[in-house]
Amino acid sequence: MRKKRTIVIGIASFDDVIKDTIEACKKAKRGQPSGPVDMIDFPDEATLWSTLSPKRMEILRYLRKHGPMSGRQLSRELERDQKNIYTDIKVLSRLELLKVNDDSKYFVPWDDITIQLALAA
Repeated sequence: MRKKRTIVIGIASFDDVIKDTIEACKKAKRGQPSGPVDMIDFPDEATLWSTLSPKRMEILRYLRKHGPMSGRQLSRELERDQKNIYTDIKVLSRLELLKVNDDSKYFVPWDDITIQLALAA
């Protein structure tokens, strides 16, 4: 059975990312697990939600449910302008939330996307 692939998305300052990276390196050096490896951190909540807009989340959900497809097919299926679909695909691909298979079709390599937001500082 294949292990479930999860990516964790959250908010972290540059200093926090550096601190967490140093701590993970120290744990690795001692042979200890360092927690989730697949992570994306945004500098603030506004950036997170503007980047992971409802339309982009719709693309991720649709591809995950229906399997790999071309941008053109995705545009038809979601009844969206092809240029806008490709703009969203570009952003999601840069974040590695989307990938391209050998047939040049887009797919979501994750089973789950977990978004963590602290309610208090």
